[in-house]
Amino acid sequence: MLGRALHRLLLTSSSYNVVGTGHSRLTVTHYHEHFPPPNNDTAHSSPSAADSLANTVELHKLDLLDHKATTEFIQHHHPDIIIHCAAQRYPDAFESNLEESIQLNVESTRHLAQLCMSQPDYRPHLIYISTSYVFDGGVISKEFPPYVPTSVANPINNYGRSKWDGECVIRDVMNVAKSNSDCRGRGIIVRVPLLYGEDCVQLDESPALEMMKVLLPTATGTTIKKKKIDNWALRFPTSCEDVAKALKLMIDRALIDEHFDGTYHVSSPHGITKYGLLQLQSQLLNVPKSELDERAVGNDDNPSAANPLAAPRPQCTQLNCEDTWSALGCQVEFTTLQDGMRRSSRGFPGRFIGQ
Repeated sequence: MLGRALHRLLLTSSSYNVVGTGHSRLTVTHYHEHFPPPNNDTAHSSPSAADSLANTVELHKLDLLDHKATTEFIQHHHPDIIIHCAAQRYPDAFESNLEESIQLNVESTRHLAQLCMSQPDYRPHLIYISTSYVFDGGVISKEFPPYVPTSVANPINNYGRSKWDGECVIRDVMNVAKSNSDCRGRGIIVRVPLLYGEDCVQLDESPALEMMKVLLPTATGTTIKKKKIDNWALRFPTSCEDVAKALKLMIDRALIDEHFDGTYHVSSPHGITKYGLLQLQSQLLNVPKSELDERAVGNDDNPSAANPLAAPRPQCTQLNCEDTWSALGCQVEFTTLQDGMRRSSRGFPGRFIGQ
């Protein structure tokens, strides 16, 4: 999602070479649906923003756990910027495949950071996408939101811990935020909250959209089982389009200021629970309240208490973005939840009850 949003922005406004990680097969399919490659050549997936060969995104299949292949790729493409989005980002899925998830979230990050610092003739900037889940909501640390970049991190699940470990790798390997210009870092850490795409083609692409599955029609005669939706944790769903705008500002700054590095927060200020978000989505889709009430109910309890197999979640990890806007000299205007959810639902025309 984030990769697509950033590519759309960079396609029409940039001349530098950017490599982004974390593009699934779904992303390739989606690009082909909305940006047909020139000459109908789908083998190398080169969508264009304006039917121009000059503005091209190339999609390559690359296993980041294959360090040799990753090294060869970076050395061949010589990027100015690497944006590292690839991660196992679902806390429960992380728990079920712990070793491989750690390899992806931590060790692939370490390898990319080492690659950036070891190139003999140039040093690309590395932007590492992290998460608000590096914070515990104050339950243990007693440090409460909203969090600034220097707030004490204390992740309470393995996913958050792996992203924090990835941050530590960036700081250690790339000398981030060191004052000695001879050891300048080129690492930028960007913490984000729950993200959603405005161009998704599957509800599974974002936890902010997957609850909408309860609004899908069921076969006649099927017994509807009411689903409990989290109404305990406060989330701050943020459009990938808005995060992409902030990243573009950081890229522009990094390419003219070799000392620009550090940790930054990018988050919408609009807080809501998942159940509150589902209620908003159902209203925008004109789903009768009676239908929603038949299919879903808000769960006001900590989900981890009811399901010991689930990864624990903090209740609120709101991010304070003031340091980000101060460093960049300008501020991104975030999409409202109403507008963002309205745009997101356009990718699923006629799919839901009441439509």
